Amino acid sequence: MQTTILDDHGRAWDARSPALRSFLHCSLPDFDFLTYLVENLGFVAVTKIAPNAARIRFRPETVSQTSIAAALYCLADMGIERTIISGPEQFVEKLLPSFAQTIAYIAELIATSHQQPSSAFTSRELPLETLPKTDGALSSLFAQWINSKQVYDSATLADVLAKSFRARFMLVEPVDGRLTITDVGSGFEIFGETWRKNARGLPMEEQPDYVYGQWVQGIYRRVQETRLPRLDEVNATIRRPDRNDSIHCHYQRLILPFTCNGGPCLLGASVVDFWEQQSALDRRAVEECPA
Repeated sequence: MQTTILDDHGRAWDARSPALRSFLHCSLPDFDFLTYLVENLGFVAVTKIAPNAARIRFRPETVSQTSIAAALYCLADMGIERTIISGPEQFVEKLLPSFAQTIAYIAELIATSHQQPSSAFTSRELPLETLPKTDGALSSLFAQWINSKQVYDSATLADVLAKSFRARFMLVEPVDGRLTITDVGSGFEIFGETWRKNARGLPMEEQPDYVYGQWVQGIYRRVQETRLPRLDEVNATIRRPDRNDSIHCHYQRLILPFTCNGGPCLLGASVVDFWEQQSALDRRAVEECPA
């Protein structure tokens, strides 16, 4: 059975074709490629399973409106009447006997998902005055930010980021209106080495857990708008598609607005509170928590 992928620009791709992998610079992914497209990039997968029936896979929380519209046009062109709506893991959610019911159900599913705020991520902003009482790495980085006159110098910050933060940091810059990753520390291991090595140039929200990426991007965006540093205590349960699991992280993160090469940039660095982690997590997993 052939599966067609509808991307966020409405383009149709053969799921088995290497062209899509090449287009996304993901020729040899170390994870389930189709699941990644559906769960994190908001694409829709349509598989024709009978002359007038098809299976539709999408994730309501992340699906692109353009992808959904393209998928519905695709179904209409194929003369599909009956549909199976399923999630990325291919478990059956709903059987629908008509195309009209399919449209109505998809619209309701997406609307409902957008009305439900995620409880997987919580962030409590802390006063910057508490920095002297927090981890020494955070206060040291803040002092360097003040002394630098907010001009980013990777050589000057290299020592504190590598040693005090175990290279758990991310640098982003606005590019065409989107916060784009320009550097990721080697300690940012939560999504695996392959993603980290290819992260530069990606929009910040396009992390393997797309919902988490969107949430974090929103916080960085507020720092970009105010040009004021921000300290947060974060609790997050983050999905790792490459390992088919989730990890809970509790950490403190400092986001600092800098000037990079004459333009704005943001540096986020974090320290993990090992004592606050859930007992089921081992130390290695905790060390993979993001910036």
